[in-house]
Amino acid sequence: MIGVIVITHGTLSEQLVATAALIMGEPEHVSPVSFTARESLDSLRQKANEAIEKYRADGCLILTDIMGGSATNVCVELMKTEKVEILTGVNLPMLLEAIGYREGVELKELAAKVQSSGTRSIINLKEFFEKRTAKKA
Repeated sequence: MIGVIVITHGTLSEQLVATAALIMGEPEHVSPVSFTARESLDSLRQKANEAIEKYRADGCLILTDIMGGSATNVCVELMKTEKVEILTGVNLPMLLEAIGYREGVELKELAAKVQSSGTRSIINLKEFFEKRTAKKA
C-alpha cells in the first residue's frame, strides 16, 4: 500500500493525522513528521528519510505545509527517489483523499487526485451561496 507522510512545521502534521483518524478511523501507513524551531535541518532530513524508508517498496506520497519552507526544502532531495511524490500546501481534504483513495492506483495518479482535491476544497462560502441562489432564481 502507498504510504502517506505528512511533514510540517510544529505539530500540524500530528494534528492533521489525528483529525483524519477521528473522521475515518485510525489510518494505516500514515506517518506524521513534525519540525520545531529547536531542531536542525539535518534532524528533519533524518526524520524524513526514516519515514520514507518503510514505504520504499510501494512508494509514498509526501504532503508538506508550505512551498519554500524547511519541510518542503528537505523533501527536494527525496524527489530523486522514483517512488516518491511530493505535494505542498497540505490541508485536511488532501489527507483524507490520500488515505481513502490510495488502493489500486499508481502513485502519480494518487498525487494528481490529492492535488485536485486540495484545490477543489478551497471555497469562498459567500460566493458559493450567492451563485447557488442565483441559479435557483
